[in-house]
Amino acid sequence: MIELGQMNELIVHKEDQKGFILNDPISDDTAFLPPISDKIEINIDDRISVFVYLDNDNNMIASIERPYATVGEYALLTAVESLRIGAFFDWGISKDLFVPDNEQRERIYEGDQIIIRACLDERTEKVYGTTKIGKYIKASQFDIKEGDKVSIIPARKEELGYRSIINKKYIGMIYYNEIFKSIKIGEKLQGVVKKIREDGLVDTSLQTQGFQNLVDSKDKILAYLKEGGGESHLHDKSSPQEIKEILGMSKQTFKNTIGMLYRDRKIIITKAGIKLV
Repeated sequence: MIELGQMNELIVHKEDQKGFILNDPISDDTAFLPPISDKIEINIDDRISVFVYLDNDNNMIASIERPYATVGEYALLTAVESLRIGAFFDWGISKDLFVPDNEQRERIYEGDQIIIRACLDERTEKVYGTTKIGKYIKASQFDIKEGDKVSIIPARKEELGYRSIINKKYIGMIYYNEIFKSIKIGEKLQGVVKKIREDGLVDTSLQTQGFQNLVDSKDKILAYLKEGGGESHLHDKSSPQEIKEILGMSKQTFKNTIGMLYRDRKIIITKAGIKLV
């Protein structure tokens, strides 16, 4: 059975001037794939992965492209049109995602970048978007745990940090006091889970936690020393800001790491800085 609002593995049944007819190998469901770029070769009986949704006439339409968010996922989307009845967002496919006016926490204007959750209307079976995501956050069912590596998309600056999308499935935070690099809204980053909170939010960090963080930092400091001719003026009395700007890590991580490197006899620590052995 074809799942609306999701990626489906379908088989190319036939082709005509209008496009391709795709069949579900298990059920009798079919979807229509409009003409696509000549650069993509599709043959009869090919099994292809497509996103399927209903058009205005309730026909199943397939897209060879994956939208920024399938049903149940979050994405940072840009509004391309704002009307009285709702707003349309660039969804990454030929069809825009519609966010009805009653699914908007506040009025949306063209050009706004907002966290949107893709949802499926159980009555009409059509996909829509919502910015009223609180109830979904509270009902989150987690398949991640503390220490897991995750993808992080910073979506909005807030008082304590960046509100972010985690693995497209959760909403969380990266806190300013744990950021040691420049951050761009919408940029996909890699990080780790620090804490899964009772309110359904996920606290994350761009730094690997614990011992692995020190291992990663050791490699970074050694590479920095080699590039600088084997020595640096940085030491345990250097300012946190200077360490952050040069190495992209906290002062505490730096101090712990040079301590490990010293014990490993990889560096010498002097009043003037640190040197490779």
